[in-house]
Amino acid sequence: MAAKESGDSKEIIRLRENLEKHLNWGKAADWHSSMYSELSDKIFEKCQVMLSAATLKRFWGAVNHEGAPSISTLDTLSQFLDYANWREFKLEGHKKRKTKLPKHIPRKSLYVTAGFFIALFMVLIVGNKRVDDPEVLAAIPFSSRPVTTTFPNSVVFDFDLKNVRSDSLLIQQYWDPTKTIQIRRDQTQATGIYYFPGYFRSKLLVDGQSVKEHDLYLRSDGWIGTIDYRPVPKYFSFDGLDQDQLICSPELTEEVTTLEEPINTTFHYVSDLGNISGDNFTLRSSLKILWNEKWAVCQSARIYILATDGAMVIPFSNIGCSSDNNLMLNDVYFSGKEHDLSDLGTDLSKYTDLEIKVRNKKVFISINDNQVYEGEYFETMGRLVGMRYRFLGVGEVASFALQDQASANVLEML
Repeated sequence: MAAKESGDSKEIIRLRENLEKHLNWGKAADWHSSMYSELSDKIFEKCQVMLSAATLKRFWGAVNHEGAPSISTLDTLSQFLDYANWREFKLEGHKKRKTKLPKHIPRKSLYVTAGFFIALFMVLIVGNKRVDDPEVLAAIPFSSRPVTTTFPNSVVFDFDLKNVRSDSLLIQQYWDPTKTIQIRRDQTQATGIYYFPGYFRSKLLVDGQSVKEHDLYLRSDGWIGTIDYRPVPKYFSFDGLDQDQLICSPELTEEVTTLEEPINTTFHYVSDLGNISGDNFTLRSSLKILWNEKWAVCQSARIYILATDGAMVIPFSNIGCSSDNNLMLNDVYFSGKEHDLSDLGTDLSKYTDLEIKVRNKKVFISINDNQVYEGEYFETMGRLVGMRYRFLGVGEVASFALQDQASANVLEML
């Protein structure tokens, strides 16, 4: 990061620092890949401009890249901080630097001011004694355990902070740095609730810095379905339904299709998949969408592939709605607003065969046996831990086959 900053202007460095302060996520050097995607979404929500996760990584120097950020990128990041544009951000910085003290200051005022700063300096010296020793932080025990195997599921976090001096103590529950639990030094336990299965990274934060972290694996015990109401989803199982398919019951289908506001339904499978590499596998599925009226006219489905060190989100929709799609290949992100993703468009009103093939971080996507997309990513996905199928409205999955490229074994879970 220092090498990156040495070639950047002071104003760009100041913009980075202001953004980090505004987000309160800690230093960007400690950010996980998914945090750049989260920031991309936040920027789009506020500014209606899509800066991809890859663009943001280049801006912070998380990936090697020669050249300065574009003016459009700098304008958007300045607007995220409530400036009109990059020029206004720079002018504001110049104004602050040009502020000067009056030319003639009474001697008495100088003595008073000097005394104040000396006192402040002494307070800071004393206060610095409260900074925790790295060895103390490294010795903190931090673990977690779920209380059940169903959902919602509460997780108990155990820790011992008796030797910690800081009062800024948080537990970050997910990859998402905004989902935190405030804790006190005299606590030894805290709990958090999880509404979906998944593979999460839990962190203990002291003064905004992660001092301990571990993976939290919440399994689904087979397939479970959700209607994704917020803040609490509605759960359903597949007992009594066709066990060879993932479908909603007629009652749940009617519930979704009569809603006035858009909603997703999701099928989740998070479980032990063995040692299948997220960088070398083949997933074959057949799915369709049942409803395309009212707000579901833009038929869309997303396949989430979850791994220990990352994830993929592969979107499919009818061709006319491809602008609303966003494709994520672990550390590489493509917005349908900035890229043509229409090749991932198809008629989803009838069963459609989909194949996602990954070979050494190269991704090949086929629709009805025709390859429509080829791309790649750079950071390893780790080991596969689960899948999600998410539909706008109501959808069905008729087949699911996951092949381990290393062993040639195939898991058929439908």
